[in-house]
Formats: sequence, C-alpha cells, structure tokens
Amino acid sequence: MRESNLQKKCLKWLESRKDICVANIHGGGWTAKGFPDLIACINGHYVAFELKVGENDMQDDQKVWRNRILRAGGYHFCPRSLEEFIKDVNEVEHDQN
Repeated sequence: MRESNLQKKCLKWLESRKDICVANIHGGGWTAKGFPDLIACINGHYVAFELKVGENDMQDDQKVWRNRILRAGGYHFCPRSLEEFIKDVNEVEHDQN
C-alpha cells in the first residue's frame, strides 16, 4: 500500500467521526518541511499523525516536528496501517489527562 492510500483511508475514517476535527496537510511550498500528514483535535487534544507504510521511517525533519509537538504537550503517532491508526485514536480518546 502507498502512503497516500493509507492517508485516504485514515482521513475517511476520521471524517466519519463527528466528534473529531481533522485537517489533511498537503505538502508543498506553503507547508513547513516535515510537518505531519494529518492533524486532529480529539477530546480537546492536539494529535498529529505521520503516516508510513512498509519499511519507510520518519525523515529527520519529520522527527523534529514530532519532538516539537511532544514538548508542547501534544500527541504524535506514526501508524503503518488503518488498524494501528484506529488504536492510536482510541489511546487518545481514553487518556485521562
């Protein structure tokens, strides 16, 4: 599966949830290099997703964004399947903080 296909599946799943606000980030000249693929607000939490498939790993600039988000108190996940993505969303939904 390509990352773009995984992104479409995850986005469609999030958009079906009326209690989650999501933004699909398209890379390009106006987006900061390495910015996560999807940004969501889940139960008032800032949640970023950098979607990967296969053996792909996060690039250095993506790791910089992950560290910034985590330092600021947000969540950052790097799921490799729709099932893993849903598990990550459930983790945030059940967080007591």
